[in-house]
Amino acid sequence: MPANNPRAALFIVIGMALITTNDAFFKHISQDFGVGQIMFIRGLIICSIFFVFLRIKKLAAFGPRVFHKWNLIRAGFEVCATFAFLSGLSMLPLATASTLAFSSPIFLAVFAYVFLREPVGLLRWAVILFGFFGVMLITNPFVDAFHWAVVLPVVCAVFVALRDIAVRYVPAEISSMQVAFTHAWMVTLAGGLIMLLDGPKAVSLEWLPWFAMQAGALFCGYICYVVGTRISELSYVGPFKYSSVLLAILIGYFVWGEAPTMLMLVGAAVIVISGIMLLVGEKRQGRAPRDRIPDVDPNVRQGSAN
Repeated sequence: MPANNPRAALFIVIGMALITTNDAFFKHISQDFGVGQIMFIRGLIICSIFFVFLRIKKLAAFGPRVFHKWNLIRAGFEVCATFAFLSGLSMLPLATASTLAFSSPIFLAVFAYVFLREPVGLLRWAVILFGFFGVMLITNPFVDAFHWAVVLPVVCAVFVALRDIAVRYVPAEISSMQVAFTHAWMVTLAGGLIMLLDGPKAVSLEWLPWFAMQAGALFCGYICYVVGTRISELSYVGPFKYSSVLLAILIGYFVWGEAPTMLMLVGAAVIVISGIMLLVGEKRQGRAPRDRIPDVDPNVRQGSAN
C-alpha cells in the first residue's frame, strides 16, 4: 500500500485522541471501581469486538500458532504495562501519567542495545540521557511532595519497551489482529484475577455507559492507529503520537482542574523532543522503528497501551 503521510498523520492524531479519551474515562470510573474490575469489564467488551472481527476475517482466535511463546510473552509484558499505567493513572493527574508513559522509546533504545546488540552512538546516548532528565523533572523525586505513584507510569514505559523487543520474535504468520486479541484476553483474565483478590463491586446501570464508552474509545482509537501506521512511513507519523500529551494536559485542566507546573511542562517537552530525536535517529540508521499496538494502553498504551 503506497504511503499517504498527511492522511496517516490525521488518523494517528484521531487515534491517540481517542486513546487519551479512554484514559480520561478510566480516571473517572476509577473513583468508584478498582483497577482490576475496570480491566475485566472493559476487557470483556473489547474481547467481544475483537472476536467478531476475527470471525469476519476468518482468523483463529486461539490455537497452537496463536499460543506461540513469544506472542504470549509479548502479551504478558503488555499486561504488566497496562496494570502499571492504570494503577498510576488512578492516583496521578492525567497529563503526568500519560507523559511519563511516553518515555518508552528511551528504554527501548537502551534495551535494544542490551538485548539485541544494536549499536548506540554517542549522540544517541546523549539523547537517551536527555530523555531521562525529562522523566526526572516530572517525577521530581527529591522534593517533599513526591508521590510514589509517579513510578508506575515509568514502570509501564519499561514494560512497553520490553514488549517492543519481544514483538520482534513473534512469527510473521500471526496477524496483528491475533496479536492484539491475545493481549486483550490476557489483560481481561489478569483483571478478573485482581478483581477477585480485591473484591468486586456491584455495577449499577448508570455506570454501564461509561464502561461502554471507554471500551469503544479504546477500540476505535486502536483502529485509527493501525490504519495510520499501515499507510505511512513510521518515522513520519511517529511524532504525531505526542499530540495526546497536549490533549491530556487540556482534559486534566478543564475536567479535574489539574494545572500543570512549569517543571512538568518542561519535562514533558524534554520527553517529547527526545522521543522524536530517537525516531529520527532510527530513520537515519535505516531501521524501521517498532510501533506498539495501542493498549487495548499506554496508554496503553503503545499503548500506551495506555
